[in-house]
Amino acid sequence: MVAVRLAVLLFLVAYSYSMGQIPPDGLNPFGKLVAGLFFLFAPMLYLLPSYEAWRGNHHNLIGVVLVNVLLGWTLLGWVVGLVWSVLKPASPAMPAAAPEESDSISPPPARATKRCPFCAEDVLYEAIKCKHCGSELPAR
Repeated sequence: MVAVRLAVLLFLVAYSYSMGQIPPDGLNPFGKLVAGLFFLFAPMLYLLPSYEAWRGNHHNLIGVVLVNVLLGWTLLGWVVGLVWSVLKPASPAMPAAAPEESDSISPPPARATKRCPFCAEDVLYEAIKCKHCGSELPAR
């Protein structure tokens, strides 16, 4: 959308400026209106970087506005302001934080286990056959 707004404003400024180059007695009232609208469209084009920064909730809006207003009269300053206004800040790579322990959520209770006398692996207390070695377990 930035490119569309830029293209439309460039066209309107150029068109109204070109209408203003025609002597006033050669223009009808609409032509005079279009020529006069140059004084509306030119400041809108000049402040486009500030508008884009405001519209995009730029994290450094004041910096963009200052560059646009103070250095925008140079083509380089205006282009820097426009590019800066549309750039998004680089998000720093942060490690994922471990979820905080909450007292309201308790972990499920651990299931009771017993050790298989044949393979020494843990199996559920209710088991009658070891899932690791397949031997019959004595009832405890």
